[in-house]
Order: sequence, then C-alpha cells, then structure tokens
Amino acid sequence: MTVADVYINIPVKSIAQEFTYILPEMLSQVTIGWRVFVPFGNVRKEGFVTCVRPYDPTRDGGHALKEIIEAVDEEAWFSPQLLAAAQELAAFYLCSAAEIMRLFMPGKSGLRIFPVYRVAEDADAAHPLLADAHAHAVYCYLSENGARRMTELRRALPEAAVDEYIEKLLRYHLVCREYRADKRDKALYEKYYTAVAITDELLVGLARKPAQARALLLFREREEYARAELDEKGISPATIKNLVAAGLLTEHLRRRLRNPYGTGAGAARADELTQAQRAAVTALQEGIAAETFHGYLLHGVTGSGKTRVYIETARAVRARGRQVVVLVPEIALTGQLITAFQEVFADDIVVLHSQLSLAERNDSIFRVRRGDAGIIIGARSALFTPANDVGAIILDEEQDMSYKQDESPRYHARVVAEILARRHGAILVLGSATPSLESYARAQAGELTLLTMPERIGSQPLPQVRAVDMREELRRGRRTIISLALRELLTETLARHEQAIIMLNRRGYSTFIMCRSCGAVITCADCGLPLVYHANGALVCHHCDLRAAVPETCPKCGSRYIKYFGSGTEKLEEELGQLLPAARLVRMDRDTTGRKFAHTEILTQFRRRNFDILLGTQMVAKGHDLPGVQAVGIISADASLNLPDFRAAERCFMLITQTAGRAGRHGARGEVIVQTYNPEHYAVQAALRQDYEAFYAREIELRRELFYPPFSRLVKLLFHETSRERAWGEANAFVRAFRSAFAKEQDCMLIGPSPALIERERGAYRFIVLIKTDGLAVVQNFLRTRGLHLRDDVAIDIDPTAIF
Repeated sequence: MTVADVYINIPVKSIAQEFTYILPEMLSQVTIGWRVFVPFGNVRKEGFVTCVRPYDPTRDGGHALKEIIEAVDEEAWFSPQLLAAAQELAAFYLCSAAEIMRLFMPGKSGLRIFPVYRVAEDADAAHPLLADAHAHAVYCYLSENGARRMTELRRALPEAAVDEYIEKLLRYHLVCREYRADKRDKALYEKYYTAVAITDELLVGLARKPAQARALLLFREREEYARAELDEKGISPATIKNLVAAGLLTEHLRRRLRNPYGTGAGAARADELTQAQRAAVTALQEGIAAETFHGYLLHGVTGSGKTRVYIETARAVRARGRQVVVLVPEIALTGQLITAFQEVFADDIVVLHSQLSLAERNDSIFRVRRGDAGIIIGARSALFTPANDVGAIILDEEQDMSYKQDESPRYHARVVAEILARRHGAILVLGSATPSLESYARAQAGELTLLTMPERIGSQPLPQVRAVDMREELRRGRRTIISLALRELLTETLARHEQAIIMLNRRGYSTFIMCRSCGAVITCADCGLPLVYHANGALVCHHCDLRAAVPETCPKCGSRYIKYFGSGTEKLEEELGQLLPAARLVRMDRDTTGRKFAHTEILTQFRRRNFDILLGTQMVAKGHDLPGVQAVGIISADASLNLPDFRAAERCFMLITQTAGRAGRHGARGEVIVQTYNPEHYAVQAALRQDYEAFYAREIELRRELFYPPFSRLVKLLFHETSRERAWGEANAFVRAFRSAFAKEQDCMLIGPSPALIERERGAYRFIVLIKTDGLAVVQNFLRTRGLHLRDDVAIDIDPTAIF
C-alpha cells in the first residue's frame, strides 16, 4: 500500500505537522508537489503532498488511515526546488510549511470550499417528519436532483423555509451534509472552429445555402478561426450552428488568457549603454552563464539607468531559455517598469500584484507554467509564481520596507528571493540608489558583488538640494504647510511651464482632533491611535481602518470646543490650491489609488503634462522617471526621526534622497526644497548632499556600538492577550527562561518586555520582547523547542523592519 504525507492548507499555527493518507491506485500519478483533496475531520480540504512512500506499519499503523479523495490539478504544482524552498522558509520563519506553501497560489488557495446537501443513503422515507409539507418538498427536491447547495435550494423552494427544514432533516439523518470545492479560476474560454475538407462538390451541394458556402470558403484560406473572427467577417451564429450540426465544422474550446497590461512592440532599444551600465551588464552576464547562485548589489544614483541594466540582464537570461522575476516594492512602480520591458520583450511578460483580479493572476500563472511567458514582474507576491527554471531574480529599490510582510508568515522578499535563487542556481540582483545598511555591509564584506553606477545618464547633474528650517519659519510667523522658499520655487517652476512633485508622507486632512477644553484626543476604539480626519467628513484609523463620524461634542468632557490639528495630503492639496490657484493638481495616496490601475492612470496623465503638480505620500518618492519634473518639495522630511526605532535615521535619509531623485532627470538641473525641523541631523545633512557613503560611515558605527544589524540579527516577539496582566506575565516568563538559557552567551541580548507602540489593538494588550543575536539558528531552535511558534498568543518576527 502506498501512502502520502500531506500538509493541510489552513492558516492555523497549531496544525504544523503533515498528515498521512492512503494514495489510491487511481491516483498513482500523484507525487510530491501535487495538490490534492483530502478528508480532514468532517470536511474536505486542499492539501499539499510532500512525500509519497510505502506504508510502514510501525510508523503508520497506530490509527486507521483515510484515502486521498482526488487530485486538484493534472500536474504537480510545486517543482522540487519550490517545495524545498518552501520547507526551508518555514523552518527559518518558524511557521508551518502550509503557511508558506499557500503563498505560491493566488488568493492563498486555488479553491473555494462550500457545503452541499443530499439525501442520506439510509434515509427512512416513511419518517414522520416527512409528513410536513415543507420538509417533504426539500426531501423530494434533493431526491430528484441530487446534491445541491443552500443557495440553489432557496431559489428552487422559496416558500419552504429551507434553512430551518435542512437543519431538521440533518438532525433526523434524512439528509447529510458534504463539503465540496470549486477552483476559483474563473477561466475564460473561446470557441474555435475547424472544417472538413472543402471540396468543389461540397460547395456545389450548398448552392441553395449561400451563407454556409461563404463560411466554408473561408476555411480554404485558413485551417482554424475563432468565433470572434467569424463574427467580424459577417458569419452569423445561426450559420455556424447549422454547419456544426451538419458535421461540416468542428467546435472546440481554447482558454483565452487575460493580459491586463496589453503587449508592447518588442523593438530592440537603440540607445547605447553608458560605461557603468556596460560594466554592470558584463558582470551580470558572467554570473548568468555560470548558472550557479551569485548575489549582486547594484548601487546606482537616481537616474543612472538601473532599469536598462535589468532589461539587459533579462535579455541574457531569456536567451538561455530561463525565467526572470523582477520585483518592485510598490504597485505604483509596476506600470513604468512594464512599459520599459514591453519595448524589448513584447508579450513575454506577465504581471502579478494584489490589485489584479484573482482570475487575471491565475491566467498569468497559467502562461508561466505553459511556457508562454518568461518574465514575471510585480510586487512581492510575484516572487511566489510557480516558475520551474528561474535564472535571475531582481529586486528594484531593495531597501524598501514594503518588501517585508507584516502578517504571518512575516517574510522579507529579500530573504525569500535569495533562498529561491540558491535553489534555482540563479543570480540575485539587488538594486538601489540608497541600499539598506545590511545589503551594503554584505557587499563590503564580499558576500555580494558590488556594482556601482555613480553618475546619471548623459552626465546629467544630481539636483541641487537645500533645507528650510521650519523652526525659523515659525519664528517669523509663517504657520502654513508650504514654506516661503518652496512657494517661490513652485511659482518659478510653473512660470517656466515645468512640473513639480510635493511629498508629504501622511495622508488625510488633519492628523488628529483634540478637545481644547480638556485636551483629549479622539482615538481609535480598537488600537488607541489618534483618528485622522478626512475631507469627506470621516474619521479613519490608518492602522486598523476603523471609521467613525466626527463627534459634535468631546466624548470625555462634553465640550463643543473641538479643533483639528496637523496636516495630511488632503489639507496640503487644499492649501496648494489656494496659494497657486492656476496650478493643476493631482494627488496620489492610498485614498486616491484604490481603483485598479489608478496609480498608472495618475502617472500617465501627469507624464502627459495634464497636471502641473503631483503631490502624495511616499508612493511618489521612488523609481518614477517623469521628464517634466524640475522641482521637488519634501514636507516634514524628518518626521521619521521621532520614531523609537534604530532605523529612524536610515528611513529619513532614504526618503529625502529618493524623493529628491525625481527632480531634473532630463533637461536643466533640478531643484529640491527639504522642509525640516532637524536640519543639523547627520541623516538630513548627508541626504542634502546625496552622499550615501558619508551616511553609511556614520550610521554603521552607531549600529556597531549598539549591536544592531548588520552586526546582529533581530527576533521580535509580540505577546498579546485580552488581559493586560496575562500578556505581561507571559512575556516576563519567557524573558526569565531565555536569560537562564543564554546566561553565558555574550553575543545574545534581550530587551523588554515593553508595551508596544500601539499597546492595545482589537481588544488585546501587546508587549514586545526583542532579541539581538549573532547566532540566529540557536535562538530559532530555542523558540521551536519551547513551542512558541505554535502559540496563538505570540507573534514571531524574524528580521523585523520595525521594533516598536
């Protein structure tokens, strides 16, 4: 007897082990990597096969085994490399393999589970309950029509109180409930037609049917036509139907794959590479030819042409018949990158990100698996496309915090990309104008090959960046969001018919509402953060998305003296409209980009000069190449310095440098105004000079002194309970156990427990314990042996990007 070990596809931390099922003979084709339906408890679930082996009485004989019901697909979903990578990631991030494996499917599951009802095999047709007219109607309908869903029963028997009588029929075992699953594929299929041999005799026989004869004549020119093509040529549906009925045409279905971004021209780029680009491309091509893992850090200033290097890398990989994955941190950046790639690769591209429908993502995966496309572009989820032969993985803007997932499994795309690249024997390219300190330190140590591009294309100068001290603005009585210097720069820019970008990394109208009588701030009932006022009249929590109406009186003291404080992008838009009434403004933040392709539409309109000023949050700061932009304003650039986080200075430096890099990429030298309350801070000073090496030199010494990454690895544990005392007690109990176990380890430090920045969220109190270690594997093993990875009251975050 053959059995299979299966991980069940359910997001439950405590179910981390494999379950063993009998593999019936009719499923002998199933091997490791297949998706299957299995009985799990009293329901039917999707599972992933990780091992197929002979039955072992000593191992498997302790309890009766159930059979696998059926296979989900007609082939293995996971290649050996993907399966091994998933298991390695599960061990690293201390989560179940099923949690990781779910990431490799659109929507976390290709299936939708639903109950159906049917007449029980041993039902007593003479049961007294069936004397009731409604019960009898439901019973008879199921007897005649077989298993049906509740929605079908309600529709067929609107007068029968179906829900109530189904429960009664279940109670008396007259009906039983089963669980079934549909694929959430929603594939589109198109009708195609082929014809029999078109002889002259056949056409003569159709002399009295000219429409049919005309249709058949088309098939002398081509063997096959799609239904849409026949419609365009004026062949009516009735004519096609008659020809099919007569056996003269054969109808068959073919899957039509959606491509929401269309296709490009596929023309080779004519512009020559710069010397720095050529050097980078040559090094990467050597790595590609070796077909073994090698990591590279491409450090190029803003506007140095990193995208062109990515394209030439992809060209070399595709020439060898291998696949390429290109990641961007923000959906807003996909449109521009896709356009650049389509100029070279036409329809060899698929796109994957969360704003596409599930059906569109399924179609993209189908094209990759079928070999119709070899370049995968998207946000971090694109990394989990089940590609079987990857030759290169590219992370653009590799420093970006958006590459870290903030829910379980809390993976970082950079870590996943490296594991996958090693498994595939592929190169890994990390690109950035402001690399993360961890990546740059690895390059300095020789773990990554450093490729530098220190100049912009065409020797275009970097923009001139100057700071405005907002403390001085306040002393002079200027209380507006826009400083005098920035207002003058915008006025001059508009007079020259040039464009500008204004970045304020805070959306909404006012950042909080406070009662002037008692000082109370209107906060979120779930997490305690201040609610942000939006111009549509709603109060919104930007952490947990709770929405509330603006109170007329203070909920604490009843006063009517409520005032709005702070500024967000909505208020900035209003003030710009008042200061520059002739300017055409467009705002890009989370509130304006909820629709599909909204990012692309806004940027396309701005690129066409339909707007003068683009304002928004940090999504306007990175990667965009907008030729008309000569001026950039950065509002509250140093706000991140106030966060209780060792990366605060790094965030500030990156945001200023990246945003400034949007200016003056074409034409005259760009100008940038940085509004700051901390102009003397070393991160601000280095960003004004756009001097990454100076910032790195200062920051790396601070990290060394405080034993923070890259000199250590971090593990953040978040203990959460509805009782504050219980959460605090559990966190303290762990701290005692950890310190006892690691008392002799000098390079293993623990901080906490301390309340989280958002101490109470959705009714739970939260306390953080932070571990700093240079022996991550030892700490991971300690957490695993104590079973912390299986506890629902503890969230484990390996390599967290935020520690508060």
